[in-house]
Amino acid sequence: MLHQLLFLIIYTWLLALVPFSPFVGALLYHWIDNLPPDDVYSVTLIPGYLSFVTGALTFLTWIVREKKTLPRPPLIILLMIALLVWENVTWCFALVPAAGAFEWDRTVKVIGFAILTAQMLYTRERLEAFVWVFVLCVIYFGVPGAIKFIVSGGSGGIAEGETIVAASLSFFGDRVTFSVVLAMAVPFALYLGRRATLLPHRWLRLVKPAMFGVVVSCFLALIGTFARTALFAGGATLLMMTVRSQRKIVSFLVAGVMVSALYMIAPQNWFGRMDTIGDYETEDSAASRIAAWKWAWAFTLEHPIVGGGFGVFVLDAGSITGRPGWLEAHNIVFSTMAKHGFVGLGLFCLLILAIYRSCAVIQKRVLQREELAWAADLARATQIALVTFAAGGMFVSIDGTPALYMLGGITVGVRDLIERELTASKRKRIPIPARAIVQPAE
Repeated sequence: MLHQLLFLIIYTWLLALVPFSPFVGALLYHWIDNLPPDDVYSVTLIPGYLSFVTGALTFLTWIVREKKTLPRPPLIILLMIALLVWENVTWCFALVPAAGAFEWDRTVKVIGFAILTAQMLYTRERLEAFVWVFVLCVIYFGVPGAIKFIVSGGSGGIAEGETIVAASLSFFGDRVTFSVVLAMAVPFALYLGRRATLLPHRWLRLVKPAMFGVVVSCFLALIGTFARTALFAGGATLLMMTVRSQRKIVSFLVAGVMVSALYMIAPQNWFGRMDTIGDYETEDSAASRIAAWKWAWAFTLEHPIVGGGFGVFVLDAGSITGRPGWLEAHNIVFSTMAKHGFVGLGLFCLLILAIYRSCAVIQKRVLQREELAWAADLARATQIALVTFAAGGMFVSIDGTPALYMLGGITVGVRDLIERELTASKRKRIPIPARAIVQPAE
């Protein structure tokens, strides 16, 4: 009862601030999107309308109060808009609209609000606040998961089939999806540990050790999910952090120590679970994935332009012996391909490449600008999280979740900010030409 009251007080207070700053609404929306109040805090007071009320008020306030300029360069925003439009086009031709209605509604809201949020991430403070919301939401489940894993001596974890919160309502959903989220949060936690500025000065010295503890908790919780996807997502994070580090030797040593420690901590049944990766031809779950990929490829060849729309995988239900029911692709590529055709897949892949490329450009452009070093660090963290998303996405359908679009919004904000900063600096360095001396008329 206390936590319900506390949530309502905080929510009401923040909602009252939205008419003065739509960005508060964006943070509030992403908070309740990741941690649905009816599932997490047992707040059943019109829970289904909290996101709608927050989103609608945020949008209306943004229309009235916020400045509206197209971010520079506009490629990522335009790709997100194009993907949103195309997914609505394919929805018009959906073969099983009754099965895909919820997914369509959810995905449209996710991409649409991500585009709106990206328009508001034009200062360092706003970017950091946005990252804080994501990391704190992960901490809410990640730290208790790590504690449970330690207390149980490594045997405790999230059981197969168990959800973090209602899978239909939150991005964090089931244990497999959450394993990708945990891995994506690691580079952002490290960024906050190094570059946090929003907290009171006397607290800033505590941020670095606290975020290091969060990173350790995320990796412990990763093992605790007992998800094979966690091995690929966590491995991608460690590899990218090592490759993209400015101190590669130290990073390799730290990564080696961490892998060795996790290897010693992991229980025997975890190794047994991971060993099934090699038995993909006989292991039921792996066989289901491969069958779903084959079906998605064959289906897309028959519907190459618009695919089958949201909910199309219900047509594959029951095609695998002993696995009746609704199926999904278990892969972001095959999922996008079957639902939105090769056109949708092309836009989706272009968006991923554009985000990665823009992060690389940011790091290059601020190389000699110490005052913008934080932007390079945030771009590097986003790049690492993007690779983690792609690696984990090979085994779980997270193409319609906020993950990719969150990274796109951060990239848009950082790139636009540094372009404005560099342009302003260049103008300051332009010498003012001497005025011609005009002789007074006689």
